Amino acid sequence: MTGGTAAGRHGGRVEEGAFDRALARLRPMVRAYGFRLVGEQRPQRSSHGFAEYHRNDQRLCLVWEARAQALWVESARASGFQIVSRWQDVEWSVAGKRLPLDCDTSDERIDRLLAAVLIWLDAGRVA
Repeated sequence: MTGGTAAGRHGGRVEEGAFDRALARLRPMVRAYGFRLVGEQRPQRSSHGFAEYHRNDQRLCLVWEARAQALWVESARASGFQIVSRWQDVEWSVAGKRLPLDCDTSDERIDRLLAAVLIWLDAGRVA
């Protein structure tokens, strides 16, 4: 596993760098598709983190859930600054079905997550 780790849960290790590594790769991807950052909360030890982007009536949000040690990206429709749909997992949307929670924090996991986001962006999907 790459990235910073510290003593904690899941086999004695907590992945602290996964959110930052994913965000560093997601940011230029979504910007190239016209998305702009509207909010960010940096994850602290044992807390939630997110980076939310918008474009027209679309929102994308990278989420870090510290308790589960999991990353995912969600999408929603918006009208102005109001979310008008439920947040939907991008990987589930691309797969066409609900998938099990992927708690892998490796670079390979981030590759899979960003590949799904790219498919979602290329398809012009809206939540």
